[in-house]
Amino acid sequence: MSNTAVTIKEITFTKKDGSVIRGRIYLPEKRGQKLPTVIFCHGFGSNYRELMHHGEGFAEAGICCLFFDFCGGGPQSLSDGTMEEMTVATECGDLRTVMAGARELDFVDPGRIFLQGESMGGLVCALVAAECGEAVRALVLWYPAFGIPEGARKRYEAGGREVFGLRLGEAFDREAKEIDVYGTIPAYRGPVLMIHGDQDSIVPMGYSERALSAYGEARLIVIPGAGHGYDGADSVAARERSISFIRERI
Repeated sequence: MSNTAVTIKEITFTKKDGSVIRGRIYLPEKRGQKLPTVIFCHGFGSNYRELMHHGEGFAEAGICCLFFDFCGGGPQSLSDGTMEEMTVATECGDLRTVMAGARELDFVDPGRIFLQGESMGGLVCALVAAECGEAVRALVLWYPAFGIPEGARKRYEAGGREVFGLRLGEAFDREAKEIDVYGTIPAYRGPVLMIHGDQDSIVPMGYSERALSAYGEARLIVIPGAGHGYDGADSVAARERSISFIRERI
């Protein structure tokens, strides 16, 4: 990895209903050329500050790295909206808005946009990639939460509305329980990298193993001993593997 200087900029996107999505972009110090860009999506109840420590690594490798908060995506979201208004569908809409906005930025190569997501953000990336096809150069999924529809069905039948102590709106489970993950995601025909810890008790690795056969061109990297969310050496390894995968496809 080089010692290339990195520029950090705050960025906003406005949805059709006027809601504002707030984020941050990490830029390589290169001018006069369009650059590959990865849009990195956070997980359920989280926010981009939990991921932005990865930004410099991507930028130093020559890749713009764009983070943002989903509207109502977590209690500390900087974007508009509340968690009770948020659904998988609203997050997919947020990502489509960010992708459209990113393509208009003068330093972004619209033909080299990559999606990367962790947990629920991984599910959202996978669903949007299935819609957008060739608009997504490649897909990186960290412990993607492909079990969300199953959990939603159980909560809906039990009349529950809380996940990890966070209260959701009625629409979340009503909509999520109908998502056919493995029937939908194969519509994306580009390359997919999944990274999953074999000690993940929140999203067991079996969900990613099943996705291997659903996708046409997919690879699964297993991090021994890692749970849901990476830190320390596991975090560095996941980032470096993701950067290498993207650079090979630039």
